[in-house]
Amino acid sequence: MLKKITLSLLILLPFVGLAQTDRSDIPIPMKNGIIWYEKSYKVNTGLQKKELFNRASAWINNYFSNIGAGTGDINIAAIPADEIDGTGIFKIITAAPGSYYWLRFAVNITVSDGGYTFKAYHVYEKPIEKGITNEYSKLEYRWRDFRIGKPWSADDEPIFKGLDSNMIAAMASLEKEMSNEAKQVPKFKVIAFYSTNVESDHVDFARNAMTFYTELAARKGFAFDTTSNWENLNDANLKNYKVVIWLNEFPHNEMERHSFEKFMDNGGAWLGFHVSGYNDKGTHWPWFVNFMGGAVFYNNNWPPLPAKMIVNDNTHPVTRDLPLNYTAPINEWYGWKPNPRDNKDIKVLITLDPANYPLGKKNVIKGGDIPVVWTNTKYKMVYMNMGHGDLNFESAMQNKMFEDAVLWLGE
Repeated sequence: MLKKITLSLLILLPFVGLAQTDRSDIPIPMKNGIIWYEKSYKVNTGLQKKELFNRASAWINNYFSNIGAGTGDINIAAIPADEIDGTGIFKIITAAPGSYYWLRFAVNITVSDGGYTFKAYHVYEKPIEKGITNEYSKLEYRWRDFRIGKPWSADDEPIFKGLDSNMIAAMASLEKEMSNEAKQVPKFKVIAFYSTNVESDHVDFARNAMTFYTELAARKGFAFDTTSNWENLNDANLKNYKVVIWLNEFPHNEMERHSFEKFMDNGGAWLGFHVSGYNDKGTHWPWFVNFMGGAVFYNNNWPPLPAKMIVNDNTHPVTRDLPLNYTAPINEWYGWKPNPRDNKDIKVLITLDPANYPLGKKNVIKGGDIPVVWTNTKYKMVYMNMGHGDLNFESAMQNKMFEDAVLWLGE
């Protein structure tokens, strides 16, 4: 059944021209004695009627608003639909100083699977002359006079050239919008928070991580946004995302903390790297300590070093592409007390291999059970201790874990 939408379009495309004696270059199309623009297009992108209808409606709204015009009310509630009816107006500046014409016309766009037809007809003109506004009259009267040989006024040629050039420009714009490849809807959206006023090695990691995940998003079809403004960790913004990543810091005020708590409690997903999981007796955020499985920073090695890893579970979606053992690139490794493994809600995925001990030179980790990657099973979350320096992405094996973590969180 035919669906119609009534639009009020105002097209402000000025056209300046002068009257000339040779009018043979004004190809105004006619049909049944009236001015009639019509062109049918095939769309070779596989788009169906519903998508073409939505694009045509969006084009009308965006194209005309971009040139400073009001678009009126648009109602596209009835889907699928196949026809859009409306009214367009061109503003044509003529030869007389301070004078111009409104050209009003009917617009119709009819869509089908794989194509559409544009029509513009019933053109009326309305002169505006130094404070005097006349009524609309059919533009065909002027065109008829030309066709039977009557002389034109100085305004006639600018009016018809303006009509033709503006109509062609509008049709070309619509064709460009309708012929674009289908816009891929992202599978899910990720936002990564980072800071630039932190330890330089943490900044280096964040920059590399943003490059890594930007490329992954393009390959895997999800949206990846980044921000260094932690005020964006608010309720309104987080509603737009499925996954939040903290690359090299964490929220410091109660508003940001509370918004993150609500996000996670309502089914959001989180990936934290390295210092984003840091907390100590001065943090004063009990919810986050519980979120991390009770883990509080205890010690670290220094300088950063590569280390052997034990993969505790290579059936989990995050670590399923890892072998039982591998060597991670250079990183600063944190120890935790109490051990998150002791929490019944924590599933440890990777542990620092005891074969590394003693680990460090200035600061030495001499022993202990030190989880490196884990998830709190009450939430959709993963913490990874990797994230110090610019070498964390040097291992293709570990990079696969970085990939798999985001893809699992976005499911």
